[in-house]
Amino acid sequence: MSHRAQIRTYAGGHGSTAAEPASIVVRHHRTDQVELEVDRLTGGHLLHLALAGCVFNNVLRMAAENGIQVAEVSVTVDGDFTAAGESTGITCHVDVAADVPQEEIDALAQRAFDDSTVASVLRRGAQVEFSPAG
Repeated sequence: MSHRAQIRTYAGGHGSTAAEPASIVVRHHRTDQVELEVDRLTGGHLLHLALAGCVFNNVLRMAAENGIQVAEVSVTVDGDFTAAGESTGITCHVDVAADVPQEEIDALAQRAFDDSTVASVLRRGAQVEFSPAG
């Protein structure tokens, strides 16, 4: 089963919360609203949504820092897991509509991915511990 997750700019109108059935629309600190989409609320989907959100935020931040006017951004992350819960690999696809040549868009997307804290943690691994209540 695919664990696809996506975040994208939302053009449904200010204050609108209508979206696809598998989506929610939320306010965002770098753009008015974004649409988050997952087929199911599983740990795998949330992990992939975290990576998508991190890259998405980087695209918007880096575009603003470089004076690039972004019309739309969509980041889709997908992957699967074995029966034992191990990842079979993760792919990240970035679509950007902006006022610059495609080469600059591609470079922006690559930099946003390369600068992703979530991608870095996934590549290196992290110690994760349970802390009981109390």
